[in-house]
Amino acid sequence: MSNSDSEEEKRVRNLPKYKLRHNDMPIPLFEEVLTYAEEATNKFPLDKDAAVEIARLCKAHPKLGDIDEGEWQVIIGKSFGASVNFDSRLLAFFDLVNKGKTFLIFKSG
Repeated sequence: MSNSDSEEEKRVRNLPKYKLRHNDMPIPLFEEVLTYAEEATNKFPLDKDAAVEIARLCKAHPKLGDIDEGEWQVIIGKSFGASVNFDSRLLAFFDLVNKGKTFLIFKSG
């Protein structure tokens, strides 16, 4: 097993507990976004600041930032619904169970 394989397994095992509502991303990218959500909510107490951080991290990611034009949109809340237009294979909608918050993350443009 190569070093990158063991790093991949370690990252997968450390994913936060979540409830998936809808995912239209490749699994490895979804796992990155899930990790960004956990890290941002740990770092910032306000949802708006965490949302800005998640969008910044998505834009800076080599595989997420260079896909199509447009901007990353992040909505964090406890109870909301939405109808959105998004780029194909660039949407994640999930709850972080330990935070009690729902995340809608997508790229549009």
